[in-house]
Amino acid sequence: MAYKTEHITQQLRAAREGADISQRELSERSGLTQSHISQIERGGMEPGLSSLVDLARALDLEVVLAPKKLMPAIRNIIQSAQSSSPPSIATHQSKQVERFERLITKQKQIYGASAGLDTIADSLRLLRHLPLTDDEFVSLQAEAARLNEYQSSPQSRQLLREIARTVRQLRNMAVHRDRDHDAPRAAYALDEEDEDA
Repeated sequence: MAYKTEHITQQLRAAREGADISQRELSERSGLTQSHISQIERGGMEPGLSSLVDLARALDLEVVLAPKKLMPAIRNIIQSAQSSSPPSIATHQSKQVERFERLITKQKQIYGASAGLDTIADSLRLLRHLPLTDDEFVSLQAEAARLNEYQSSPQSRQLLREIARTVRQLRNMAVHRDRDHDAPRAAYALDEEDEDA
C-alpha cells in the first residue's frame, strides 16, 4: 500500500472501531461491499476517491482539501474538538458565541455589511469549536458588549476595527494554544488580513 493512503485508511478503521460499527454495518451505510472495506482496511487495495468519500461520510467524517500551511492549525482544532472540556463550560461558551453571532446579524441588518463585522463573524465560526481560557472568555464577552453599543458613524468605525482585531486575536490564541508544552508553537496567524480590513 502506498504511504500516502495508509494513514487515511488507518484513520477510517480507527473511526469505524471507535464508533463500534462492524464492517458489515459500514457496508450497509456506505454502499460498498464488506469484502471491499476489508481489503481497504488491511492494505490490500487502494481506495478510490469515491470509495474514500463514501466510507468517510458513512462514518460521519468529511474528506476535504486544505492548504498545507494550515494543517498545524487544523490538527489543533481537531484536538480541541476531541478534548474533554466539561460540557457545561463548552455549552456556556457556545451560547455566548451564538449570542455574539446574532448580534452581528442584527448589526448588519441595521447598519449594513462591513468588513469589520465579516471579520468578527469569520473568527466566531472558528471560536465555536475551540475552548477559551477564563480570561479569553471574559474578553469575548466584553467585545460583545462593546459591539452592542456600536452605532455606525465615522468615529465608531475605529471601534469596530478594534473589536474585530481583538476577536481575531482570541481566535488565533485558541487555535495556537500549546496542547503539549513540549510541542513547538506555530509561528504564524491563521490569516494575514490587513488590520484595517
